[in-house]
Amino acid sequence: MEEELTVTKRDIRRELLNRRLSLPSERKEEYDSRIRDLLKSLPEYRRAKRILLYCSVKGEPDLTPLFVELIDEGRSLILPRVKGESLELVEAREISCLKNGTFNIPEPDSGVITDPESVELAVVPGVVFDREGYRIGFGRGYYDRLLERVRAPKVGVAYSFQVLDVVPRDSWDVPVDMVVTEKGVIRRY
Repeated sequence: MEEELTVTKRDIRRELLNRRLSLPSERKEEYDSRIRDLLKSLPEYRRAKRILLYCSVKGEPDLTPLFVELIDEGRSLILPRVKGESLELVEAREISCLKNGTFNIPEPDSGVITDPESVELAVVPGVVFDREGYRIGFGRGYYDRLLERVRAPKVGVAYSFQVLDVVPRDSWDVPVDMVVTEKGVIRRY
C-alpha cells in the first residue's frame, strides 16, 4: 500500500520563502521590473484611481517605484497598516510617511483611513498562489480578512515559481482574481 504524501501550508510556505529569498538580486530586479510593467498594463490598473499596494518584505516583488507614480498622477496610493488582528487601509500622500511597523513591515504612520470597499484595485503579496487564485501568505490571515471586504478586482503578485497548480485551502481563504508574475498574467475569469 502506497503512503499518501500530505503537504501542509507550512511546508509549502517554508519551501517557497526559501526559494524567493535565494533569488539573485540582479534577477530579482529584472523580474520586479517586468511585474511592475505587466501590472501597469492591466486595464484594471489603468482605470483605477484608488489602488491598494503593499510594502515588500522577505523578498516579495518590489512595487515601491509605483508609489510615487501613483501620487504624481493624482491617484490614491493606499497601503495597509496592522491594527490589532486586522489591516487598516491608509491613503498615503507622501512616501516619507512610511515607518517600520508591526512585524518590521513599513507602514504609513499618517494619512487618511480608507474603507476597503472604496478601493478600486487591490494588489496583494503572497508566498504562494495557485491557478484558481488561492494564496498562502505568512499564516496570520490578515489579507484574507481584508479581502473579504474588498469588492474591487484583486491581483496577486509573485514570481512564476510561486504559482502552483493547487494549494491547500481553508474555508476562510479568499482568492484573488488574477496573479501577475514576471512571465505574464494568470486570470481566474
